Amino acid sequence: MANHELDGLLKPRSVAIVGASDREGSSGHAMMTMCALDGFEGQVYLVNPRLDRIEGKACSPDLASLPKVPEHVVIGVASRFVDGILDQAIALGVRSATIFASCYLESDGNPALPQRIAQKARAAGMAICGANCMGFYNPGNGLRVASMSSPPGIRRGGIAWIAQSGSTFGALAHNDRRLGFSLCVSTGMELVTTVADYMDWALDQPETRVIGLFLETIRDPAAFMAALEKAQAAKIPVVALKVGRTEKSAQMAVSHTGAVAGNDAAYQAVFRKYGVTRVADMDEMAATLALFDTPRMVAPGRLGTVHDSGGERELVVDIATEIGLDFATLEPATCRALEACLEPGLHPENPLDAYGTDHDLINRNAAMIGALVNDPNVAMGLFMSDPRDGYGYADQYVEGLVKASDMTDKPLALVTNYSMTDEREFAQHLLQQGIPLIRGTRNALLAARHVMEWRDHLARPLPQATNLPDTRYWRNRLAAGFTLSEHEGLKMLSGYGIDCPRMARIDSVEELPDACKSLRFPAVLKTAEEHAHKSDVGGVVLSLPDADAVHTAYEEMAAALGPKALIAEMAPKGVELALGSVWDESFGPIVLITAGGVLMEFLNDKAAVLAPFDEAEALRLLRTLRVFRLLQGVRGQPPVDLNALAKSVASFSRIIASLGDTCGEIDINPLVCTEGGPVALDCLIVPRQSG
Repeated sequence: MANHELDGLLKPRSVAIVGASDREGSSGHAMMTMCALDGFEGQVYLVNPRLDRIEGKACSPDLASLPKVPEHVVIGVASRFVDGILDQAIALGVRSATIFASCYLESDGNPALPQRIAQKARAAGMAICGANCMGFYNPGNGLRVASMSSPPGIRRGGIAWIAQSGSTFGALAHNDRRLGFSLCVSTGMELVTTVADYMDWALDQPETRVIGLFLETIRDPAAFMAALEKAQAAKIPVVALKVGRTEKSAQMAVSHTGAVAGNDAAYQAVFRKYGVTRVADMDEMAATLALFDTPRMVAPGRLGTVHDSGGERELVVDIATEIGLDFATLEPATCRALEACLEPGLHPENPLDAYGTDHDLINRNAAMIGALVNDPNVAMGLFMSDPRDGYGYADQYVEGLVKASDMTDKPLALVTNYSMTDEREFAQHLLQQGIPLIRGTRNALLAARHVMEWRDHLARPLPQATNLPDTRYWRNRLAAGFTLSEHEGLKMLSGYGIDCPRMARIDSVEELPDACKSLRFPAVLKTAEEHAHKSDVGGVVLSLPDADAVHTAYEEMAAALGPKALIAEMAPKGVELALGSVWDESFGPIVLITAGGVLMEFLNDKAAVLAPFDEAEALRLLRTLRVFRLLQGVRGQPPVDLNALAKSVASFSRIIASLGDTCGEIDINPLVCTEGGPVALDCLIVPRQSG
């Protein structure tokens, strides 16, 4: 395999530790001991101007005095010394470094130290882990670059754990020996080397099966999306815990690291496009990584589970229903095979209550698990119990699961319904057989849903390439700074295939007769003056039956609000959605679809996706909304034309992609959806503000 540009950083053959110390308990001493803890066989040089030897090893006063130029320099000194050490390293031709210090100085120049470091390193082609980081671990070559002591025993595996938070870096790397890693890295301030760079390196390592990310922000959006595309092409899942979802936590990110968390809808859109699994907390992260790191691929179908408790089985079904996870329906042949193993009174079904006596428990459990998981409708299997080291039945449960794994090529896992169960010995034994042990019912079910959603994402055909419409006229209007009126916005949408009601724009009472002649009644009258919420100021009058009613309503509205108005045919009643678009500085045009009208204010029901996209993706997007049930027709209401709706949503995505960065925001609310197709009733289009 060709060398990667980060090899010198993450798997160097020689390391110099600047700030090495003979004082136990110091960070300088920890850097030395951690470097050798996992058996790193490369050359380690010690640098400290005050010492000639440390624990019997030679110590040099500076980098220039070393016998050879190291591939990697660990800068473990205070912030005020970092600049000088970095200059020495660059002068020697060192191509990579790790900086632990915060690099903030009380009386600093302009540019500040972090910016000076970044400029120098980039000019020299130097990769840097940090600053203000906790280092990295490469279990593949046994190297730990760290400034604090941590326990030995990191297990090699397929997880690349890349964390912008030092605490979360250590939470998984130091505590959970069920997880096996190809890389653990605390990225820190990412002065030079970013999350995207670490991802790219991890994707080139043959042992990497899954990438886990703890994110506060993305500093190089283009490189990040390129890494996601590379992961998708390699069929390597990416699991992300993105913080800064709320306004308050985003503000905390700025105060903590200076990182701007960004618009969460943009991250949602990017994650959706590339099939990134988004998790809500560290427990869900660990469970999902463990399940993705299994050597077996998830088969077609749905989940199969086996239980030793009827009550816990009911709990599992409740939680699965809550999170939208389906169980497989078993074939008759599978049910017959299960029935032969079950105690009287138990039913052959999925989820399966397999509790019984301990007669031949290993073989009976193995036969039941194997039969259920090998059903053609089952994608993977979970044995859900509460095993603990030294407990009577637990040994037999575990051996039955191991034996069942020889009967199938589908993924299996043991799940403890209670996350505090002590089963460390069982966990290690199962890992040797390629079977993860996952703690917690909800964590396990979420992880199972995630791996099946990733399977489904990979199975989808690639989106069809579509030609963007010619929007030069509208781009020029927006680029000149004009906010498009409702009439102009609806006219634009209509020109690109999105249905709008017939309408007329008037500026005086004299224009009313001709306007009314072109419309069918009933009609709606709306003010065209600049009011953000027209209905709040009496600027909308509905169901006007004829021209006389329009005339009366117009005179009253003109007297109160001004003469500019819009007259349009009343649209039929239907389910109201809202379509929106924002231009994100990092990721470009994003479509947002939500419940519309008054439902927008009461339902937290939205989805975001990068533009443009095709009709198939539009339909998948609609299915994620809670309001989708209304679109299917309820309580005697006919279902809406979903194909026509998906076509309009996809057309909208192509329009905003064509408008590009000239358009800051679009709001269509409501988009009324009926059995005859969707109709856009109101549209506001705002230019992007330069600067």
